[in-house]
Amino acid sequence: MTKFKPLVVAMLIGSATPAQTDTSLPILGDSASSVVSLDEEYRIGRAWVRILRAQAPLLDDPQIYSYIEALLYRLAGHSQLPDRRLSLVLMDNSSLNAFAAPGGVVGINAGLFLYAASEAEFASVVAHELSHLSQRHYAMGLQEQQRNAPWQLASMLASILVMAAADGQAGAAAMMSSQAAFAQKGLAFSRANEQEADRIGMQVLVDAGYDPRAMPEMFAQMQRSTAYLGQRAPEFLLTHPVTESRIADALNRSAQLPTDGLRNSMEYQLIQTRVKVQMARNANEAFKQFRDAVLNSPSPSNYYGLAFSALKSGHYDDAQNALDKLQQEDPNRLSYQLLAAEISLSSGDAQHASALLRDILALYPDNHSAVRLLAQALVKAQQYDEATRVMREHTRSYPDDLQLWYELAEAYGLAGNRLGLHQARAEYFLLRGAVPQAELQLNQALKIEDLNPGDRARIERRLAEAQQIRKDMEF
Repeated sequence: MTKFKPLVVAMLIGSATPAQTDTSLPILGDSASSVVSLDEEYRIGRAWVRILRAQAPLLDDPQIYSYIEALLYRLAGHSQLPDRRLSLVLMDNSSLNAFAAPGGVVGINAGLFLYAASEAEFASVVAHELSHLSQRHYAMGLQEQQRNAPWQLASMLASILVMAAADGQAGAAAMMSSQAAFAQKGLAFSRANEQEADRIGMQVLVDAGYDPRAMPEMFAQMQRSTAYLGQRAPEFLLTHPVTESRIADALNRSAQLPTDGLRNSMEYQLIQTRVKVQMARNANEAFKQFRDAVLNSPSPSNYYGLAFSALKSGHYDDAQNALDKLQQEDPNRLSYQLLAAEISLSSGDAQHASALLRDILALYPDNHSAVRLLAQALVKAQQYDEATRVMREHTRSYPDDLQLWYELAEAYGLAGNRLGLHQARAEYFLLRGAVPQAELQLNQALKIEDLNPGDRARIERRLAEAQQIRKDMEF
């Protein structure tokens, strides 16, 4: 595959923050290519997401992540995706945005929860994005506009990166500038993509057991958001314009489909509330707001918000009291059990937290949130060897969890395990696209005295893989 050097990419990325001038985005194909292979899309998508992790703020909340991941794969199971190797990225951004990139990369702003009133509405956005991937609209764009494809695709991917890393204003400028050169033909093709993604996404929604009316309802909500925000439209609408005709088409289509599917769930309401607390600028203010909300409407979601905001603001007794109320009504709900462990851990009772988490893992083996919390509890209890064992095993299930590798490296350091420390740091840096730093860690590992042949071979193999990652990320 011929590689290009699109200067526009460097300029767009550089406009986000000064630290971004040393990065680049790979191109899907050259001007002679009609369609790239699935393997090529996957490889390039994984290279691009490394840059995304380095540039954009991520939200490290395993419970929110796990909820979205489960919903994503539920929908993917009913999609036309030819390659179901997906990579979910949860953005620490309160604005309305979601995106899909080649190679199965799906990005979700936490702020999407603040706009989607129900699980079905949230799922409609995810189904739409999966449909862009299943129909390979990026590759089709290359085929449609062979001459300008590298420049256009690089600009679009760079704009996604800018919007993910910023608050949307820089991304809006970048997106509009990249689209300007393709206003007539490019946007017409984009509309065709959107119509197809709407149609297929709605069918995915129905097949996965959701009410299809949620899609036009979500479109209407997006349109209202545009009116409220004036010139500063949500990022999602820059690439997914919502018009009256599009809403009408979605309404007509939904009327022809079964409407007895799921609208909302308690779990969505709890996760939505958790996001509201995470996105709050001040934990104490959130605590006060949910304390008032419980008085006006003593719903489970408001009590959960009170408990979680109390935990985040250090009011542990209030957190436990609110949680007790929830568990009296629903003692077996996993979200409440995990919150109980979080309260115990944050209030300094690592032993009790560990016991709670081991009970959870006996029922839900390899639960992402429970494993992450258990590892933190073990570190607090200075059980470093056990903590590293738990985390190391979990990296097999979640090899792309940036914070997991960071915490594993820290635990290895506390345990005095130099080899593990360097290897975990290397994986952390590779996930962020910082290949030189990763290579430095691996080379330091090779200098450890009495390194056994098996470990040496694994490190040397990983060094070779790091060099390939570097090549994938080059212009």
